[in-house]
Amino acid sequence: MFVITINKRKITRAAAVAICIVAVGAAGIGLKSFFEKDSATAATPKKAKMTTTQDMVDYIAQKGFTADMQTAQVAEVQIPKKFDDSFNAFNEKIKQNDGLSLEKYKGDKVNKWTFEIIGYDESDTKAVAVLLIRKEKLVGAYILEKPDGIAKPMVKQNQDAGLEQTSAEGEMLTEAEKTAVIAELTAEDGMPTE
Repeated sequence: MFVITINKRKITRAAAVAICIVAVGAAGIGLKSFFEKDSATAATPKKAKMTTTQDMVDYIAQKGFTADMQTAQVAEVQIPKKFDDSFNAFNEKIKQNDGLSLEKYKGDKVNKWTFEIIGYDESDTKAVAVLLIRKEKLVGAYILEKPDGIAKPMVKQNQDAGLEQTSAEGEMLTEAEKTAVIAELTAEDGMPTE
């Protein structure tokens, strides 16, 4: 048998130490979850609500482009129920933008918002930013060059230098094949030509 003698001073110290340990632990957990939440929010803007055209213009600006809010247009389009090779290639471009994908939305109707881009590039190529929104959630985003109708991931020109168009099998496409792929993505399919 053993005997422990405790006086008020020892109890007070032990309680103070325990409270400090709990407080430091809680603060550490709180800071960790705060920073994880911040980095998750910054990394996945696709979870952000797109309720106003200003939200959309701000998103496009985050990608390095200046959208002309005065040119905003919206149309309801339907994502195909089945993706062929060309639509799979198109969806791959969308995936390069924050990991968005149209896979979960096969057959669904979405709002297709377009905004002209101011100062797209030095060669005077015109382009529009396209945001696909379903129930105030961004489900797809891409750049559509005019008049060629070439769809590109929504990344700033100097950032997309390493991104080449590829087939569904991962092979590089020739210019003629790129044009054929874009031509197959008709308005009937709901993407990406107008």
